[in-house]
Amino acid sequence: MAIKRRDTTDGPRFDVEWRLPDRAKRRKTFKTEREARVFEASVVTKTASGDVVDPRAGRVTLATVYKAWLASRLDLSPKVRRGYEDNWRLRIEPRFGNWHVARIDHQSIQAWVNEMAASGLSPRTVRWVHSVLKMTLDYAIEDGQLLARNPSARTKFPPLRQTSHTYLTTSEVAALAEACGGQGDVVLLLAYTGLRYGELVGLRVEDVDLTARRIRVRRSITQVGGKLIEGNPKSASGRRSIPIPQRLLPILASRVSDRPPGAPAITSPTGALLGLENWKRSTKWRAAIIEIERPKMRVHDLRHTYASLARRAGADIRLLQKTMGHASITVTAHVYADLYDDELDTVASALDALDDRPSE
Repeated sequence: MAIKRRDTTDGPRFDVEWRLPDRAKRRKTFKTEREARVFEASVVTKTASGDVVDPRAGRVTLATVYKAWLASRLDLSPKVRRGYEDNWRLRIEPRFGNWHVARIDHQSIQAWVNEMAASGLSPRTVRWVHSVLKMTLDYAIEDGQLLARNPSARTKFPPLRQTSHTYLTTSEVAALAEACGGQGDVVLLLAYTGLRYGELVGLRVEDVDLTARRIRVRRSITQVGGKLIEGNPKSASGRRSIPIPQRLLPILASRVSDRPPGAPAITSPTGALLGLENWKRSTKWRAAIIEIERPKMRVHDLRHTYASLARRAGADIRLLQKTMGHASITVTAHVYADLYDDELDTVASALDALDDRPSE
């Protein structure tokens, strides 16, 4: 760091020069040496505390930082990227896009979050939208030294609503499959494997081993902007092998027998990839769930049904984690805690069995 004097037609000027952590050089000019010394001292203090900020922060807009951040995220799946872009376009850019990053403060962010909540947006969606802003501001700190601290870090959110699952019985699964007609076998495949819909559609013939009774999950297909795009499973744990129940063998055999190994295993009647919305239209999904008296059921609830049926069949929580492809057993325990409530009775019974007589 150095202070350099230079003479101009308007009198002397004092330039303070210093380097950011990435070794980029910055300079700021003052009219008096005293102002330069005060600024120099503040930079030294901030450097020691790790709060170094690029003075350009007062001129860089959030939109500029967002574009740089999104371009750096090569790890995003097409579906997640599209979600981030929609959150930015619909809710963040209209509010903060033209703001200089140095102007964005905690109070402004909290007011924005409060407004989203008051507008009826679900607590989970509010958090998701806010996460895009937070990651953008994190990028401004880590890669641009445009901020010393993230003003979104202390945001308060409305409490999350308790998520309820729909669990079908085996007879309801059979009834729903029948109500869905010719493509109703998809209901059985989802309910008895726990596959996500995109994972089911992403299967190839070679991934279905009828002899070993295993399905190998290696990819997932999602619908983004009306197009079906192939990608990786939701997480690394999503790459897994799933046991095939005996009742599914005839269904899978009819789907994959005498077909090329690299062909899609589950297709439409014309052999095309089976998009979720097209499948719901062809099966008259809405009418089918009303027919079985489950009018609020989602297709994803068939995955929850698998967890319930597996639990009833005796699967412990660790086996459930592996077959469902959760990143950790903690995730499984959190999502399906209600399926294991009966184990609390075991604790009570064990306490009742304790001998309370004094030892001799």
